[in-house]
Amino acid sequence: MEKNKFVEIISNSYRIAHTHNLHFWSFLAVTGGTLMALDYLSPLAYAVGLPFANLLHTDPVTAGIQIFRILHRIFAFAWGGLLIIYGCYLFCFGKSEVLKPLKKPLKEQIAEAKALTGRYLFGKPIPKEVAEKMDRHNVFVAYLAVVLGISFFLLSVSGLGLMFRYALGLTNDQAALLLFLHDLGFGLSMLFVLFHLFAAFHPANRPILDAMMKDGKVPLEFAKEDMPQYLKRIKIEE
Repeated sequence: MEKNKFVEIISNSYRIAHTHNLHFWSFLAVTGGTLMALDYLSPLAYAVGLPFANLLHTDPVTAGIQIFRILHRIFAFAWGGLLIIYGCYLFCFGKSEVLKPLKKPLKEQIAEAKALTGRYLFGKPIPKEVAEKMDRHNVFVAYLAVVLGISFFLLSVSGLGLMFRYALGLTNDQAALLLFLHDLGFGLSMLFVLFHLFAAFHPANRPILDAMMKDGKVPLEFAKEDMPQYLKRIKIEE
């Protein structure tokens, strides 16, 4: 491994799942966002619905809304299926590592979070005593994973409830509550995406971004500095 000077930190399955997660979330954000903010995005609904308005015997905006609603539901099930299947794969084969930082004592988590904040915002080096305990994922990644998990739960439960509201006999007030929870879930997912993009495009994480876009490998020297505990776990000595 020393001869190659690179180490794999992102598997092919992870990169594939990540790419499709991005596709599904983006499409759901566009379709759902249009339904949620129709006053501002009605031109988009109009453009999509115009070719089908005569076929559906309605105006272009209404046709666009109907198409977006159907597509939103289809892609929601597809995204949910991807997350569930891939999540089960990670759990069954013991490949899930994103929450490992949460096993650290709270004092160490706080110290790591402070060090990472200084690094991302002010370019400060991470103290040696903190860096030597860092694994493949840091505490910020773990926290954001929890946020994404809560978001997915809210979106799933509220989305299914709204889809089957009449079969479930829900009142208007109950449906309004589900809609609020659905919007809240989307807001949390948007928060996750914004922080994720900030970290992904930060100069300090450029090797990880390159690994995601290419072959899943980072320079060994980078891994020694940013994730020494990961190297120890996969039996690569420093």
